[in-house]
Amino acid sequence: MSRGRFVAALVLAGLSTAGLLVAAPDAKPGPKTEATAAREAIRAMVRSAAGATSRPADPGPGAAQPAVDRWLAANGDGVRGVAPGPLKDLPWGVCTARPAAGDAPARLYLHVFDWHASSKVIAYGLASGVKRAYLLADPAHADLPVSTTGRDTIIAGPKQPPDAIDTVVVLELDGEPKVVPLAVAPAADGSILLHAKDVIIHGQTVRYEPEPKKNTVGYWTNTADSVEWQFDVPAAGAYAVEILQGCGKGSGGSTVDFTTSAQTLTVTVQDTGGFQNFVPREIGRFEFARPGRCTLAVKPTKKPGLAVMDLRQVKLTPVSGK
Repeated sequence: MSRGRFVAALVLAGLSTAGLLVAAPDAKPGPKTEATAAREAIRAMVRSAAGATSRPADPGPGAAQPAVDRWLAANGDGVRGVAPGPLKDLPWGVCTARPAAGDAPARLYLHVFDWHASSKVIAYGLASGVKRAYLLADPAHADLPVSTTGRDTIIAGPKQPPDAIDTVVVLELDGEPKVVPLAVAPAADGSILLHAKDVIIHGQTVRYEPEPKKNTVGYWTNTADSVEWQFDVPAAGAYAVEILQGCGKGSGGSTVDFTTSAQTLTVTVQDTGGFQNFVPREIGRFEFARPGRCTLAVKPTKKPGLAVMDLRQVKLTPVSGK
């Protein structure tokens, strides 16, 4: 049997071998559903308006066009005639902006592709300048609660996303927005304290829990969720890594990767008797070849219990003479 016929036979039979995925050389993906095509077209259009891609903004004709037109009818102001917004690298979507004109204030449009289970939208790095917030598709433009942390602006939205493709939150500005860096600065002694309040969330359930008894990254029930910190390394060299971790009874044993600068420390979470019973643990060292901006990503790979862990902080301390 020729190799081509052999491969085709494997595919048709649905057979696989350990560690090997075989596909027909000329296999073609099936047609997209209208919902999938609309989602891709709308998000491509929005990313283009936000300067996040060079892909043309025009979604083009097709079966998805009616859905695209419906979305534009409700949310077109957030994508037509706008400029890229000042907020970059947002984990849940992108931002566009419209300058003040006449009596209309300057506005930021937060295009939320991934709605968090907490119903909160965090505008990372937007320290101040917001006068009010509302949903663009809401005809009444009812106010949404807004709060600030000093570094971020938090908008409390509805429990469920009004639009699964792209919910647009409008921020009306009082003058110019104050945008600040997300990176944590080192202390005078060269150590770097990455606290839960400075975390950047990627996912659906994990979040910063600000209650005094918690003050932690928690609600980590989904292994697909991850968090990260941006920080500045003051000098090259070795840094000891210590975490402050808690875990409820019966939920120990999760494995979590702490990754920065192509280095990964894998940690097995300890049961501490309670998620807010925090214990310090030194988990290894990172080597930094040069000073500068870095990112620490924390991603679970296994969760045998109720939740991964609560993580209050990560501290990097320079190791003398190393």
